[in-house]
Amino acid sequence: MPQPPTLLMLHGSADSPACWRGVVAAIGDRLRCEAPPLPSGDGTGPDRPALESDLRWLDAQMERTGARRLAAHSYGALLALHWALANPGRLDALLLAEPIAWGVARGDPGVDHVLQRLDHECLDAFRAGHAEAAMAMLVDYWNGDGFWARLPEKVRAGLLAGADRTAGEVASGRTDRTDAVALAALTPAPTMVMGALTTPESRTVTRNLAALAPGARLLVCEGAGHQMLRSHAADVAAALLDADSAGNPGSER
Repeated sequence: MPQPPTLLMLHGSADSPACWRGVVAAIGDRLRCEAPPLPSGDGTGPDRPALESDLRWLDAQMERTGARRLAAHSYGALLALHWALANPGRLDALLLAEPIAWGVARGDPGVDHVLQRLDHECLDAFRAGHAEAAMAMLVDYWNGDGFWARLPEKVRAGLLAGADRTAGEVASGRTDRTDAVALAALTPAPTMVMGALTTPESRTVTRNLAALAPGARLLVCEGAGHQMLRSHAADVAAALLDADSAGNPGSER
């Protein structure tokens, strides 16, 4: 019996492969799913974006697994997007869930405001050694005011232990310059996923990417926020399984 195709899955900042559990369960045996943890924070920080070294890491992961399908969320989706742009013809399917590809929306007042906040409330705080303030800003931005304070102390401690790594991921998004020219050459046509209740700026970025990437499809998960992998795992799994089909380019499902 032939083996199912391999799907490599990348998680986002301050997260882990556990975010994919529900999606993997919904996919079942139709794909062989691999969700490795992103690299540790060695050598990354607020002035040392993680993206360049992570692209080399992803090269090795794609070679190791032989995967031709890639699904990713948030920072992981920024990483996957840049890898796909640098490796045309290497993928059969690409799913990007709310990539932090801020470059496609620079000039939008809401996005520019968030980039300023990332500079002054997050990256500057990391530089000054105030990791908890930086992490609180980041976690609350994506999950709602007060979310950081409600996390169990053990969880907060674990997130703070990886603060340098998180700072390097934030810096990667902050310095992103993805634009229409680059996206015109993106292959394969990506499936974009976003939560209807995510931040307005993330909606702008995801919609811009879907509009600029030829043949892209956009799935909006009603009732979901940025963490749609957990809350709407079945919808994301269905989108992944459908990513190889022609679909209706440019349409929302």
